[in-house]
Amino acid sequence: MWQQLLAGGLVSFLNFGIHALVTGIVIEATRHTAKRTDHLHAFFRLTALLTITVICLMIAHVCEIGVWAAYYDFTGLKFRSATPFEFAFENYTALGYGDPVPPESRRLLGPITALNGLLLIGWSVAIIFEVMRMAEVQVARLDDKDES
Repeated sequence: MWQQLLAGGLVSFLNFGIHALVTGIVIEATRHTAKRTDHLHAFFRLTALLTITVICLMIAHVCEIGVWAAYYDFTGLKFRSATPFEFAFENYTALGYGDPVPPESRRLLGPITALNGLLLIGWSVAIIFEVMRMAEVQVARLDDKDES
């Protein structure tokens, strides 16, 4: 049990690093996009900002799922009805079809993957809301200028 928790913690820590890096990329990309779309209507500007944000986050999540799949593959974990990537994807999203099940001695890896995915998906939601808030503040700033 402790070995699974330690390994799962290390893989999760690596995924947190990936997500932190992508968060920085999203901040820079949206800052750049905000400057380049300052002249656009609020709808188009928000659409551009959210599109960039969601694309970056989706790429991050697929990479993080790939990290779990690589770990499963590296440790030789085999599943009867799924590839390591499919198993990682199913657990990361907490979908839990229940078809592929790891050996009894490694059953904690699925829930650890799910917990990691839930945390990172929640982090992504926070980023999306922050981008929307930032765009709203920018639009309000522009509206205040127009009223002056």
